[in-house]
Amino acid sequence: MRLPGSLLIEFTVAAVLLAGAGAGGAWALREVRAFQAHRAGAIRHERDAARSSRAASLHLRQELSGDSGPEVALESARTFLGMSDELLLDRIRKQPVARLKLNHGGSSLSFRVDFADGSRAAWKPVQTNAQTVPRKEVAAYRLNRLLGLDAVPPAAPRAIAKEDLFGKLHPDTLPSLPRIRAETILGPNGQVAGEASYWIPVIKDSDLDSPEGHQQITAWLTQGETIPFERRGFMGQVAVLIVFDFLIANPDRYSGGNMKTSEDGSRLFFMDNTMSFFLDPQGTEKNRALLLRQQKFSRRLQQALPLVDGPTLGRLLHEPDGTEILTDAEIRAVVQRREFVERYVADLVKQYGAQRVFAFP
Repeated sequence: MRLPGSLLIEFTVAAVLLAGAGAGGAWALREVRAFQAHRAGAIRHERDAARSSRAASLHLRQELSGDSGPEVALESARTFLGMSDELLLDRIRKQPVARLKLNHGGSSLSFRVDFADGSRAAWKPVQTNAQTVPRKEVAAYRLNRLLGLDAVPPAAPRAIAKEDLFGKLHPDTLPSLPRIRAETILGPNGQVAGEASYWIPVIKDSDLDSPEGHQQITAWLTQGETIPFERRGFMGQVAVLIVFDFLIANPDRYSGGNMKTSEDGSRLFFMDNTMSFFLDPQGTEKNRALLLRQQKFSRRLQQALPLVDGPTLGRLLHEPDGTEILTDAEIRAVVQRREFVERYVADLVKQYGAQRVFAFP
């Protein structure tokens, strides 16, 4: 439950200062005090930001590809684990369902789907659990591509007929059939809407996904702290993850079991994003506190941030048939959080210099 107005601001200030955010905490205090003034000038700021965003975006796109179209950023990294996004998305959208098996370990309904061609997907239906909103996984995937990332598994809307959902369950899942019937939301056409994501064959929990590991992450991302050479590549991914989670307002990442890596532990996957895209313009309290403790960032991600503007997100997250992957209000909140990141990082650059702040490519 969100606290209204000034009470939220006071709790936010207290939470950040008590968290020992250092320079980030002092910066946050200035930001919170300026927030209402910032909102009052939001229309003017948005107009000005749009002009500067187009110029910065053009520079970035030319740097990446020599082309000025917004689609270039989406095409800059169009493979996932060596397979084309188009191939993976086509499978999860169109392949007939052969079997569904309920995944365990979470509070929401999530399935492994085996398709007729032998491929697999993770599928989350529209359900009574209000914290799980399947369309938001699709939004996270598309935003990740807009930013030039390939960390979120390809995801697309996918409805499954009730006959398939209830009639093709794995034997191990049959005891859960009453729960599945009770919690899935059936559409008027006999379909259960949802989203399907590419099923990564082997994943494991990060060795930093623990209270002690989170403290180590904070330490390594603080100015003056040395990151061990063998950890630099992974920590560069974590630095991107914290900013990405702030942009999508995903407070669930560090609740345990949501920092998944490749089998060898070298690659970090940004999975499970259905509890995200809240309307907080300055991010959720948890995401904001993590961001304001971070003092080292990816230069490439920072250069890509101007691509996250209202018109681009509107085209990216509104389907041709009028379906909204994100609402207009959710899109505005993403843009506001992007502006928050840019102001915070600019303040750090003034204090420490660009070379030290942009510690990762």
